[in-house]
Amino acid sequence: MSTRIQKLRRPAPKKLLEPRKCPVQRRSQATVEQLLVAAVQVFEEHGYAGTTTNRVAARAGVSVGTLYQYFPNKEALAVALLERHLAETRRRVNDWAGATLARPRDLRHALQTYVEAMLEMHGGRPRLQHLLLEETPLPPRLNEAVERNEEEAARTVAGLLRTCPEAARSNLERAARLVVQSVEALTHRFAAHPEQGLSREEFSEELVAMLEGYLRGPQRDCAGPHGGRGSAGRRRSGRR
Repeated sequence: MSTRIQKLRRPAPKKLLEPRKCPVQRRSQATVEQLLVAAVQVFEEHGYAGTTTNRVAARAGVSVGTLYQYFPNKEALAVALLERHLAETRRRVNDWAGATLARPRDLRHALQTYVEAMLEMHGGRPRLQHLLLEETPLPPRLNEAVERNEEEAARTVAGLLRTCPEAARSNLERAARLVVQSVEALTHRFAAHPEQGLSREEFSEELVAMLEGYLRGPQRDCAGPHGGRGSAGRRRSGRR
Protein backbone atom coordinates (compact mmCIF):
# COMPACT_ATOMS: atom_id res chain seq x y z
CA MET A 1 0.00 0.00 0.00
CA SER A 2 0.97 3.59 0.72
CA THR A 3 2.41 5.40 -2.24
CA ARG A 4 3.00 2.84 -4.89
CA ILE A 5 6.23 0.89 -4.92
CA GLN A 6 8.12 1.62 -8.12
CA LYS A 7 7.77 -1.63 -10.01
CA LEU A 8 10.67 -0.93 -12.36
CA ARG A 9 13.15 -0.60 -9.53
CA ARG A 10 15.45 -3.58 -9.50
CA PRO A 11 15.34 -5.38 -6.13
CA ALA A 12 18.56 -6.17 -4.33
CA PRO A 13 19.59 -9.82 -3.96
CA LYS A 14 17.24 -11.56 -1.58
CA LYS A 15 19.97 -12.79 0.76
CA LEU A 16 20.98 -9.18 1.50
CA LEU A 17 17.49 -8.06 2.45
CA GLU A 18 16.29 -10.75 4.83
CA PRO A 19 17.00 -10.94 8.58
CA ARG A 20 19.68 -13.49 9.41
CA LYS A 21 17.68 -15.19 12.12
CA CYS A 22 14.39 -14.78 13.92
CA PRO A 23 14.72 -14.12 17.65
CA VAL A 24 13.18 -16.82 19.83
CA GLN A 25 14.34 -16.06 23.34
CA ARG A 26 12.95 -13.03 25.14
CA ARG A 27 16.40 -11.46 25.43
CA SER A 28 16.97 -11.79 21.67
CA GLN A 29 13.54 -10.33 20.94
CA ALA A 30 14.36 -7.36 23.15
CA THR A 31 17.64 -6.84 21.28
CA VAL A 32 15.90 -6.87 17.90
CA GLU A 33 13.30 -4.40 19.18
CA GLN A 34 16.10 -2.17 20.46
CA LEU A 35 17.80 -2.28 17.05
CA LEU A 36 14.61 -1.45 15.16
CA VAL A 37 13.82 1.49 17.44
CA ALA A 38 17.35 2.78 16.89
CA ALA A 39 17.03 2.24 13.12
CA VAL A 40 13.88 4.41 13.03
CA GLN A 41 15.71 7.24 14.76
CA VAL A 42 18.80 7.03 12.57
CA PHE A 43 16.85 6.79 9.31
CA GLU A 44 14.85 9.86 10.26
CA GLU A 45 17.90 11.86 11.34
CA HIS A 46 20.34 10.94 8.58
CA GLY A 47 18.17 9.76 5.70
CA TYR A 48 18.55 6.48 3.90
CA ALA A 49 21.91 7.28 2.30
CA GLY A 50 23.38 8.58 5.57
CA THR A 51 22.29 5.62 7.68
CA THR A 52 24.93 3.01 8.49
CA THR A 53 24.89 -0.12 10.59
CA ASN A 54 27.56 1.44 12.82
CA ARG A 55 25.27 4.37 13.57
CA VAL A 56 22.32 2.11 14.29
CA ALA A 57 24.35 -0.14 16.58
CA ALA A 58 25.75 2.85 18.45
CA ARG A 59 22.27 4.33 18.90
CA ALA A 60 21.00 0.96 20.16
CA GLY A 61 23.93 0.64 22.57
CA VAL A 62 25.17 -2.65 21.15
CA SER A 63 28.16 -3.71 19.10
CA VAL A 64 27.89 -3.82 15.32
CA GLY A 65 28.66 -7.53 15.61
CA THR A 66 25.47 -7.98 17.63
CA LEU A 67 23.52 -6.14 14.94
CA TYR A 68 24.96 -8.43 12.25
CA GLN A 69 23.67 -11.47 14.12
CA TYR A 70 20.17 -10.36 13.15
CA PHE A 71 20.48 -8.00 10.17
CA PRO A 72 23.14 -8.22 7.42
CA ASN A 73 22.86 -4.52 6.50
CA LYS A 74 20.71 -1.39 6.71
CA GLU A 75 18.49 -2.62 3.86
CA ALA A 76 17.40 -5.58 5.96
CA LEU A 77 16.56 -3.21 8.82
CA ALA A 78 14.43 -1.10 6.48
CA VAL A 79 12.63 -4.19 5.17
CA ALA A 80 11.79 -5.26 8.74
CA LEU A 81 10.40 -1.79 9.47
CA LEU A 82 8.29 -1.83 6.31
CA GLU A 83 6.84 -5.20 7.30
CA ARG A 84 5.73 -3.60 10.55
CA HIS A 85 4.17 -0.72 8.63
CA LEU A 86 2.17 -3.15 6.48
CA ALA A 87 0.95 -5.01 9.55
CA GLU A 88 -0.12 -1.73 11.17
CA THR A 89 -1.99 -0.74 8.01
CA ARG A 90 -3.91 -4.03 8.03
CA ARG A 91 -4.77 -3.59 11.70
CA ARG A 92 -6.06 -0.06 11.25
CA VAL A 93 -8.22 -0.94 8.24
CA ASN A 94 -9.71 -3.92 10.07
CA ASP A 95 -10.33 -1.85 13.20
CA TRP A 96 -12.04 0.84 11.10
CA ALA A 97 -14.27 -1.69 9.34
CA GLY A 98 -15.20 -3.42 12.60
CA ALA A 99 -16.08 -0.16 14.35
CA THR A 100 -18.08 1.10 11.37
CA LEU A 101 -20.09 -2.12 11.05
CA ALA A 102 -20.72 -2.23 14.80
CA ARG A 103 -22.30 1.25 14.68
CA PRO A 104 -23.64 1.74 11.15
CA ARG A 105 -23.65 5.35 9.95
CA ASP A 106 -23.98 7.03 6.59
CA LEU A 107 -21.44 6.89 3.76
CA ARG A 108 -19.88 10.25 4.62
CA HIS A 109 -19.17 9.23 8.20
CA ALA A 110 -17.63 5.94 7.06
CA LEU A 111 -15.33 7.81 4.68
CA GLN A 112 -14.43 10.40 7.32
CA THR A 113 -13.33 7.76 9.82
CA TYR A 114 -11.36 5.88 7.15
CA VAL A 115 -9.50 9.00 6.02
CA GLU A 116 -8.80 9.98 9.64
CA ALA A 117 -7.43 6.53 10.42
CA MET A 118 -5.00 6.74 7.48
CA LEU A 119 -4.00 10.31 8.34
CA GLU A 120 -3.28 9.22 11.89
CA MET A 121 -1.09 6.38 10.70
CA HIS A 122 0.85 8.34 8.08
CA GLY A 123 1.15 11.43 10.21
CA GLY A 124 3.24 9.70 12.87
CA ARG A 125 6.50 9.25 10.94
CA PRO A 126 6.04 10.60 7.40
CA ARG A 127 9.77 10.87 6.63
CA LEU A 128 10.38 7.28 7.66
CA GLN A 129 7.51 6.02 5.55
CA HIS A 130 8.82 7.91 2.53
CA LEU A 131 12.24 6.32 3.00
CA LEU A 132 10.77 2.85 3.35
CA LEU A 133 8.37 3.07 0.42
CA GLU A 134 10.40 5.09 -2.06
CA GLU A 135 14.10 4.60 -1.36
CA THR A 136 14.53 1.11 0.05
CA PRO A 137 15.34 -1.77 -2.34
CA LEU A 138 12.77 -4.46 -1.69
CA PRO A 139 12.79 -8.22 -2.13
CA PRO A 140 10.08 -9.54 -4.47
CA ARG A 141 8.12 -11.02 -1.59
CA LEU A 142 7.69 -7.58 -0.02
CA ASN A 143 6.56 -5.99 -3.27
CA GLU A 144 3.98 -8.78 -3.39
CA ALA A 145 3.04 -8.14 0.25
CA VAL A 146 2.38 -4.46 -0.52
CA GLU A 147 0.06 -5.49 -3.36
CA ARG A 148 -1.70 -8.07 -1.17
CA ASN A 149 -2.22 -5.43 1.52
CA GLU A 150 -3.89 -3.18 -1.01
CA GLU A 151 -6.12 -5.95 -2.35
CA GLU A 152 -7.13 -6.97 1.17
CA ALA A 153 -7.98 -3.37 2.06
CA ALA A 154 -10.00 -3.02 -1.15
CA ARG A 155 -12.02 -6.14 -0.32
CA THR A 156 -12.70 -4.79 3.17
CA VAL A 157 -13.81 -1.41 1.84
CA ALA A 158 -15.98 -3.06 -0.84
CA GLY A 159 -17.72 -5.16 1.81
CA LEU A 160 -18.46 -2.07 3.86
CA LEU A 161 -19.68 -0.11 0.83
CA ARG A 162 -22.27 -2.82 0.20
CA THR A 163 -23.88 -1.82 3.50
CA CYS A 164 -24.17 1.82 2.39
CA PRO A 165 -27.20 2.38 0.13
CA GLU A 166 -25.74 5.76 -0.90
CA ALA A 167 -22.86 4.04 -2.74
CA ALA A 168 -24.23 4.02 -6.28
CA ARG A 169 -21.31 2.68 -8.32
CA SER A 170 -22.25 -0.42 -10.27
CA ASN A 171 -18.87 -2.10 -9.65
CA LEU A 172 -18.12 -1.69 -5.95
CA GLU A 173 -15.00 -3.85 -6.09
CA ARG A 174 -13.41 -1.54 -8.64
CA ALA A 175 -14.65 1.55 -6.80
CA ALA A 176 -13.21 0.28 -3.51
CA ARG A 177 -9.82 -0.30 -5.11
CA LEU A 178 -9.77 3.29 -6.38
CA VAL A 179 -10.84 4.58 -2.96
CA VAL A 180 -8.04 2.66 -1.22
CA GLN A 181 -5.41 3.79 -3.72
CA SER A 182 -6.57 7.43 -3.56
CA VAL A 183 -6.70 7.59 0.23
CA GLU A 184 -3.36 5.84 0.64
CA ALA A 185 -1.52 8.01 -1.88
CA LEU A 186 -3.06 11.35 -0.89
CA THR A 187 -2.85 10.94 2.89
CA HIS A 188 0.74 9.77 2.57
CA ARG A 189 1.60 12.79 0.42
CA PHE A 190 -0.16 15.19 2.79
CA ALA A 191 1.67 13.76 5.79
CA ALA A 192 5.03 14.06 4.00
CA HIS A 193 4.30 17.54 2.58
CA PRO A 194 1.83 19.32 4.89
CA GLU A 195 2.68 22.75 3.44
CA GLN A 196 -0.14 22.56 0.88
CA GLY A 197 -2.18 25.52 2.15
CA LEU A 198 -4.64 23.19 3.89
CA SER A 199 -5.05 22.31 7.52
CA ARG A 200 -5.49 18.64 8.36
CA GLU A 201 -9.21 19.21 8.90
CA GLU A 202 -9.56 20.99 5.55
CA PHE A 203 -7.62 18.30 3.74
CA SER A 204 -9.77 15.57 5.29
CA GLU A 205 -12.97 17.40 4.38
CA GLU A 206 -11.88 17.91 0.76
CA LEU A 207 -10.78 14.30 0.32
CA VAL A 208 -13.99 12.94 1.85
CA ALA A 209 -16.07 15.20 -0.41
CA MET A 210 -14.20 13.96 -3.47
CA LEU A 211 -14.66 10.30 -2.54
CA GLU A 212 -18.29 10.74 -1.57
CA GLY A 213 -19.07 12.49 -4.85
CA TYR A 214 -17.45 9.66 -6.79
CA LEU A 215 -19.25 6.91 -4.88
CA ARG A 216 -22.66 8.62 -5.03
CA GLY A 217 -22.32 9.75 -8.62
CA PRO A 218 -24.01 8.11 -11.62
CA GLN A 219 -22.25 5.32 -13.46
CA ARG A 220 -21.23 6.58 -16.88
CA ASP A 221 -20.45 4.69 -20.07
CA CYS A 222 -16.72 4.09 -20.38
CA ALA A 223 -14.75 4.83 -23.53
CA GLY A 224 -14.04 1.91 -25.79
CA PRO A 225 -10.65 0.17 -25.87
CA HIS A 226 -9.39 2.54 -28.58
CA GLY A 227 -10.65 5.73 -26.98
CA GLY A 228 -13.97 5.74 -28.84
CA ARG A 229 -17.35 6.32 -27.28
CA GLY A 230 -19.30 3.58 -25.54
CA SER A 231 -22.38 1.90 -26.94
CA ALA A 232 -24.71 4.68 -25.79
CA GLY A 233 -22.53 7.25 -27.53
CA ARG A 234 -22.53 5.21 -30.73
CA ARG A 235 -26.33 4.95 -30.65
CA ARG A 236 -26.63 8.70 -30.24
CA SER A 237 -24.14 9.37 -33.06
CA GLY A 238 -26.15 7.14 -35.37
CA ARG A 239 -29.21 9.37 -35.11
CA ARG A 240 -29.24 11.89 -37.93
